[in-house]
Formats: sequence, structure tokens, C-alpha cells
Amino acid sequence: MLVTGGAGRIGAAITRAFAALGDRVVVTDRDEARLVATVATVEQGESAVTTVTADITDEQAIEALVASASDTLGQIDILVNCAGIFPNSPVVEMDTAEWDMVFNVNLRAPFMLSRAVARQMLGRGVRGSLINISSGAGTSARTGGAHYCGSKAALEMLTQVMAIELGPQGIRVNAVAPGLIMDEVLQPPVPEGTSPYVATLLNGIPLRRTGRPEDIADAVVFLCSEQATWITGTILGVHGGSQAGRTHLPPSAPPKPAR
Repeated sequence: MLVTGGAGRIGAAITRAFAALGDRVVVTDRDEARLVATVATVEQGESAVTTVTADITDEQAIEALVASASDTLGQIDILVNCAGIFPNSPVVEMDTAEWDMVFNVNLRAPFMLSRAVARQMLGRGVRGSLINISSGAGTSARTGGAHYCGSKAALEMLTQVMAIELGPQGIRVNAVAPGLIMDEVLQPPVPEGTSPYVATLLNGIPLRRTGRPEDIADAVVFLCSEQATWITGTILGVHGGSQAGRTHLPPSAPPKPAR
């Protein structure tokens, strides 16, 4: 399998989860030092984890990455597009370069990677699985996230279109949409729940906790497993219930007194 964004905590958790199952994993990121550190946390056992440093916004680099991963693995049967970025900028203050950067990493790169891997799968008759890591932001707008929310919404539609196109050949395409995950990007400088931003979000999570990178890894493992062979075109929300409805609203009427 091939995992992008492996230097991040979610990508690292996905890598560890599949390595623990004995899968051979090629994991890539732009940050070589952090990528090596990620692999150091993986107990490889009977599995093998190979690192490749690559810029996935570059089309030639992607073609080289997929060719290298294919040579290493023999064939790629699973692709997990986990790399993503989300700077915050109001629309009126956002420059075009920032907009392009977010869409290049969050949408263009998964498109090019999925296309390259799908072409190999089709050429070799591989009935594989493509997974995109989306976000609850793909269906829920937030201030400062026009580029991020837009890129994730488009990624989810790309997921479903590819599921329709590749399904007849036995290739499944799904996405996982995390809610609030405490990782190196969204890590409060104070204990969880005391940051105003995190506290506000926690109030909207029925399970009253933030997610862990391992929660996302477990969802990815399931979607790639034999237990999910009839699941494709699905956006699996992993968010503790935060996307279930208007969780932030009080009751619309006072409760009736007990009799």
C-alpha cells in the first residue's frame, strides 16, 4: 500500500495500523526527517515499511513515486491520500497563491495520485482500494476556511465520481471525514478543553472528546478490509457525532415538568 502525508500523526497512525497487520507499506512526505521519525515508531515485525521523500504537488514526482512504490511492493493494492494543509485566511485577505497551494495539496495531488494508481490497477487487473482523507469541513463551512472547505468538498465529489467510474473493474473508492482530531496541526498549547476554540468544539461533540489519529486509522483499515467489499462511494464521518445535527443548540422549548 501507499500512504501520503506519512510524517503527520494521522498518516503515521495509518502506517502503523497496516504495518501491525503485516502489510508492506510505502509511506511518503515532503519532510524527510519527520518521515524517518515516523517509521521509527512502527514495529515492523513481518511487515516492511519503505520511505520515499516526494513533493506530491509535482506531476512528474508523483509518476516517479507511484513507479517506485510499485517496484517495491510488486503492485499497489491500496492508496491512502492523507496529505493535507489548512491555513486560515478570510476571503478578502487571502491571496491567490495561498488558495492555489491549498487546492494543489488537498485536491490536485489526490487526483493525480489516484489517477496514476488506478491506471496501474486497471492495467494489472488489481481489485484495489483508494481512500481519501477528507474532513468534516467538506460539508460544514467555517470562518477562514474557504480554500480548505472548498478543497475537501471537491475531494468528496471526486471520491464519488471515481467510485462510479472504477466500480465495474472492482476498484473501490471511499473517503474518511475526520472531525476534531488533536494532532500536530491542531494541538492546543493548553490542556484539552481549556482552549476556547477546542472547548467550543467539544460542546458540539456528543461523545464529549476529541478524536485520536488511531480513530481515523481504524476507519481506513475497515474500509480496506474484507468486511467492506460492498462499500464504495462512501464518505465515512469519524467525528464523535459532531456532524449529526445542530448539536450546539439548546432545546427549542423548555422541558415539560415531570409528573
